[in-house]
Amino acid sequence: MMEDILNTARSLIELAIAEDIGPGDATSEAVLPVGLELHGRIVAKSVGVVAGLPVAEAAFSRVDSDLRFTYHVQDGVRVEPGDLVAEVTGPGRGMLAAERIALNFLQRLSGIATLTRAFVDAVAGTGAVILDTRKTHPGYRLLEKYAVRMGGGRNHRMSLHDMMMVKDNHIDAAGGITAAVERARAGYPDLPIEVEVRNLDELRQALPLDVDRILLDNMSLDEMREAVEIAAGLTPLEASGNVNLETIAAIAATGVDYISVGALTHSAPALDLSMKISNLQSPISDLKSQLGDSLVILGHHYQKDGVIQFADFRGDSLKLARDAANCREAKYIVFCGVHFMAETAAILAQPGQTVLIPDREAGCPLAEMADLEDVEQAWAELGQAMDVEREVTPITYVNSSAALKAFCGRHGGLVCTSSNAQAVLTWALERRPRVLFFPDQHLGRNTAKKMGIPLAEMLLWNPSRPFGGQEAVILQKARILLWRGFCNTHQRFHPQHVTAWREREPDIHIIVHPECPMEVVDLADEAGSTAYIIRQVEESPPGAKWAIGTEFNLVNRLAEEHPEQLIVSLSPAPSYCRTMNLITVEKLARVLEGLARGEIINPVTVPPDVARDARVALERMLEI
Repeated sequence: MMEDILNTARSLIELAIAEDIGPGDATSEAVLPVGLELHGRIVAKSVGVVAGLPVAEAAFSRVDSDLRFTYHVQDGVRVEPGDLVAEVTGPGRGMLAAERIALNFLQRLSGIATLTRAFVDAVAGTGAVILDTRKTHPGYRLLEKYAVRMGGGRNHRMSLHDMMMVKDNHIDAAGGITAAVERARAGYPDLPIEVEVRNLDELRQALPLDVDRILLDNMSLDEMREAVEIAAGLTPLEASGNVNLETIAAIAATGVDYISVGALTHSAPALDLSMKISNLQSPISDLKSQLGDSLVILGHHYQKDGVIQFADFRGDSLKLARDAANCREAKYIVFCGVHFMAETAAILAQPGQTVLIPDREAGCPLAEMADLEDVEQAWAELGQAMDVEREVTPITYVNSSAALKAFCGRHGGLVCTSSNAQAVLTWALERRPRVLFFPDQHLGRNTAKKMGIPLAEMLLWNPSRPFGGQEAVILQKARILLWRGFCNTHQRFHPQHVTAWREREPDIHIIVHPECPMEVVDLADEAGSTAYIIRQVEESPPGAKWAIGTEFNLVNRLAEEHPEQLIVSLSPAPSYCRTMNLITVEKLARVLEGLARGEIINPVTVPPDVARDARVALERMLEI
């Protein structure tokens, strides 16, 4: 698919070169000396979703093959103002000549991805799927529909020949819906058919015809709700007409399956990106040399390539917790990860050590789904149903605040990671008959199921309802109480992604992170932590095929490090951890520059009493 997109892009790049550069860039050729090497940084100036980086790279390469293009994010990732998107190095004349052509493609496609993501976010939780239309710019269809996918939407038909859409004009000309569908099916029996209906009477006519989809054209919300009741799930319904960001949520709430939005491609504003030219390279290597043994940088596997290249240690949460505990000589520990990881490092740090994080806003949505007040309330309610201190062991996933780790330390519990969750659960159940597992329900459920614990002995605890929404007698029969939390990144993987890859590549091996929903884990060949996934790929022979269900920075890095294997993301749209991506090279450099001049920027501290109890829970984990 990417090769098709680049083939389309190449012809458009040639047109762009002809109209923009022509016989040459007169200004650059007059001003810049031959052989001058420049360094360009493409930076986001507004919030958005990136799409089109391979096309921008192709544009630079076509103008001057000596230009080197480095990705700092991948297509599909959300960026904030100031985020570094890509870098270009090489001959200055070629770089400046290609700049506008490359940015035109990148800004246009990123604008489409950004608008698509806004629509997708607006219908989150409803089950409605956002579709594009054929309202694309001539010649740009493959590129613009690719950008829609990067924004999280799906493509409607690509052209008039790959799906039949029986619209009002066809129906009127054929003498009715039935006649039009019968002729369509007779003419092209292998093509899917969608029928447009203008009212509920036409819907009733279309339903018995066994078409693939029915489009509700410009219906009111009440009509759409009634249409959903009439269809009763027999045929998927698509809504179209009067769709914008103000109306989309209400349309999705009617229960329709799809919503097509022409504005995605015909009205998307360009994403504001700029390219800053200089001769400067990243100062981080020099700063690391200057700070010497007093500095250690830890980097989580989900970090961008541009950041993790500077890490002294890289790993998943368990490995980095151990690395933090073993960094006894360093004065400064800079943690390139999210805030709970830096907190863990601060808890395990030696006296006199300082832990810093490049961006204080790099939190974890999963960790925020359980707070101390809610957990203490749950503990008190469990105490009304049983002898909680004797019967329940609290286990917190490492993706949680220091306060929750301390809670576990005070109540005989401990911490777990995705690498050791089974060992921790086993330890806990050997000591008490029940476990309260927070905040990630999926990791808890998948791990307990792998241990042979029946689903009937697991209950979901809803912190917004008394007693978690359960009856006391039911609670007493449960062995695993699962907090209602989840990881946004791994929640984006669905069973249909597994099915699609098995159909496309029958011999592909599917491996997913245990934070994925149980339905995905059950269909996968295996599930494991990021460290386990990396190890499986590294130990595989050339020619192995992998579809991996975890954060895309890691998947992409594995693909680049193992070109002898086929390594792809399980999801067609890259699944990024947005908060991990808040850590950038610029922010890391700022922290190190502060240390070099004696200034502490973004220190991470934990109150002594909290750190004491949290350390108990962490040390219990590390001893297993």
